[in-house]
Amino acid sequence: MVFEEDFPNINLIIDLVQSLPPTSVSCETSFSQMKLIKTARRLNMKDTTLNSLMQTKLLSSDVAGFDPNPVIDYWLVNKFAENSLLIFI
Repeated sequence: MVFEEDFPNINLIIDLVQSLPPTSVSCETSFSQMKLIKTARRLNMKDTTLNSLMQTKLLSSDVAGFDPNPVIDYWLVNKFAENSLLIFI
């Protein structure tokens, strides 16, 4: 290109600008979900617990479209999960 000789880093800057999100919606959604999870009753929650709950909330599919059968099969086959399942029974 014409500008590459005069501005060798212009492509890097263009790539950087194109990779920026146009809005902060995903960040705002994450903070909203965190506020719903970490309420006044849960102020002493560990960071690892909050991280796990946030990942579950933000990365999980909708409950209406969730098929529990593969998860149940996994828990029944996996020895560690089978022992953990006894806690919930």
